[in-house]
Formats: sequence, C-alpha cells, structure tokens
Amino acid sequence: MATGNSVALMIDPSPPRSDFAMPWDSPDETDPVVGLTEARRQLGDTFAVESGGVTYLFTFGEAGLRSFYAVEERVASKGLADYRMLVRKLPDELFVERRTFAHDLFGAEEVQGYLDNLDWAIDAEIEQLGDVGSLDVFDFSRRIGHRLGLGCWMGREAPIAELIPEFEILDGAEAFVHPERSSGATKDDERAALARVEHVVRALLARTDRRPSFLDDIARRWDDVPDPASGIAGDVVLLHIATMTNLFAALAWSLAQVLLHPTDASLEQCAFEAVRLGQRSIMLREVLRPFVFSDGRHEYRVERGVQLATMLPLTNSERLGATYTPDRWSDRSLHRDVAVTTFGHGPHRCPAQRFSVSAIVRTVDRLLSTYTMTPDFDEVVPMPSQIGGVARSATPCVVSYLRR
Repeated sequence: MATGNSVALMIDPSPPRSDFAMPWDSPDETDPVVGLTEARRQLGDTFAVESGGVTYLFTFGEAGLRSFYAVEERVASKGLADYRMLVRKLPDELFVERRTFAHDLFGAEEVQGYLDNLDWAIDAEIEQLGDVGSLDVFDFSRRIGHRLGLGCWMGREAPIAELIPEFEILDGAEAFVHPERSSGATKDDERAALARVEHVVRALLARTDRRPSFLDDIARRWDDVPDPASGIAGDVVLLHIATMTNLFAALAWSLAQVLLHPTDASLEQCAFEAVRLGQRSIMLREVLRPFVFSDGRHEYRVERGVQLATMLPLTNSERLGATYTPDRWSDRSLHRDVAVTTFGHGPHRCPAQRFSVSAIVRTVDRLLSTYTMTPDFDEVVPMPSQIGGVARSATPCVVSYLRR
C-alpha cells in the first residue's frame, strides 16, 4: 500500500500505511477488529493509518507494546486520547474543571463501602426478579451497574430509577460502542440530561434527612464556588462514566461464560478470562512532544499530534486464542504479559481493578447461590462495530432462572 504524505511528515522513517479508516470517520468500516487484523496480516506488527486528518501509529509486537506502555504520560497522553474519543459523544463543558477523579475512589476503606452498596443493589434487583422468570444478562448487569454507581456517588436516597434514563443518555461508551453515530451529533440531548442530573444533585444536597455519602465529599471540593451544583453534577457524571462504563459489560461476560462453560476454576479466574475474551478496546496515546518510538526492529521519530495505538483483542487472541480457559489465570505471569490485557498495564492499569473483580465475583456468586440459571443462548457475539471497552453483545443473551 502507498505511503501517505502526512505519514511521511509525522513519522520518520515512514512505516507501511494501511487504507483502514477509523469507524468514527467512516461508517462503512463495520468491524474494526477484522479491518485491523487484515492490515496487520499484510503489513506486519507496525503500520500507520491516516483517518479524519489524524495519523495513527499502530503497534502489536511484544517489543512495541512494551515501548507503548512505557512512554510517559507527559510525552504521549492516554488521558487526552480518551478525552478525544469521549467528546465525540459528550458535551465539551462536561470535561472543564473537574475536581474528583477515578483515582480518588479506590482505597481499601472506600472499596468496602462500595461493596456494601453492591450488596444493596443486588438485593434490590433480586427483589424485582422474584422467584422465576427470565432476564437478559447484559440488561440486568447494566441495571446493577447503574444502581451500584449511583448509590456510591450520590447515596441510596438518590432517585435512582429516575436517574438511570439520564445516565443512559449520558453514556460516553456510545462513542466507541457505536462510533458510526458520532458524525454530526448535536449533543443537545446530553446537555438536557446533564441539566436534569444537576437538578437532582441540588435537591439531594438540600435535604436534611439524607445520610452522609460520597456526594458530600464531592461537594466539599466545590466549597469555594457560590453555586456548586453544576460542578458537583459534572463530577458525578464523569465518575459514573469512568467506573461503570465497562464494569457492567465485564460482569455480563463473566456471568454468561460461567453459565455456558461450568468449571472448577475460581470465579476470579473466570472474571479475568471473560474480560480477556470480551475486550474490544483500542488503546490510544496522543503524542504531546516529539520523541523516538522503538518497536524492537525500527526506531521512529514521531511528531506531536500522532496517536500511538494498539488493539487489545488482536494481541489477546494471538497470545492465548479464543477458547475460554479460566484456570490459565493460576499463572500470575499472565497479569504482567503486555500482549495479554484485561485491566491494562503500568501507570494506565485500571485503578478500579480490585474493586471490579470483587464486584463481579460477588454478584455472580450471589446469583448462582440464589437461582438455578439456564442460558437460552450458545455464545456471546461481540457487537462488530465496537472499537473500545468490553464488548456489548450483538444478540440477546437470555437466561431463565428459578429460585433455589
């Protein structure tokens, strides 16, 4: 394939160039995993993509992945690249002057409180399920995630049933689950939903009968602002997006695989293997200053504005295949293998990993001890257009249940 002029200007020496287009730039790109797999087969482990006026440098070999994860954030920023993706769906103003971040949330004491809220959320959902019926694994897991997160960040007195539709609109995951919808989005619905969340926050903070919650900690960060409700609501929304966007999908994959493939492996091992299989994540890092990137075979001078990239399902399946084998996670070295990714590596490892795995194990164990569950599906099929996060299912995953 021909080398593009902008690639030659942005990366020196110029790597092979693929004609692949990122799905948010080209709705015709229906399956980015297939497209990138084919590009890698033709061009090797390192190649460039020009799409939407942006130059991407993809790398997949082990040495290139080590370099990818080792680059300092101040040189190539994952945070900025994530912002570029989310802002395709969410209003720009939501990202201005945030004061509470995901890394503030996951100390040992906080996690215990979150797990208490998880038990409360599971109780509420089981009460609604009753003794017998059927559920869609992904829909059920999504409700658990909303109830858990909103209970944690806003308190159990929050009108969660009222808030869930607003957070469905404020779903940043849409930017990578349905990237083909990004073009021409007005964000008017998202701004209206954000205003309604702000109204709820204002009402909650005014209540004198409300139990203390993390909402008060968020509010204290805005003590210097005359009318802080907007800032507090923005923090709540981004916390929920950051922590729950993929947790519910990871929970759904874990429950689905446990039901489809009974095993003697621990539920923790099952969770790691399900997340590995469910990965559809593209990982991006926006270059902030020129530097030399090594893929183990070549050194490339990379200019500011290039996005370093890798696609986790390609390396996960190459290293370990597509077969569900949870007991492989007894080998702790898998957690350090850069070519096998569940919750990330190094400074970009998900800060909620311990909490997320505990939440998955706790929920699956509770469901299996409460109900006999029978899957009415044979496999989980990833949504083909998705290019980020843990896969949503392209088809229903319905389970019949009967209380034990």
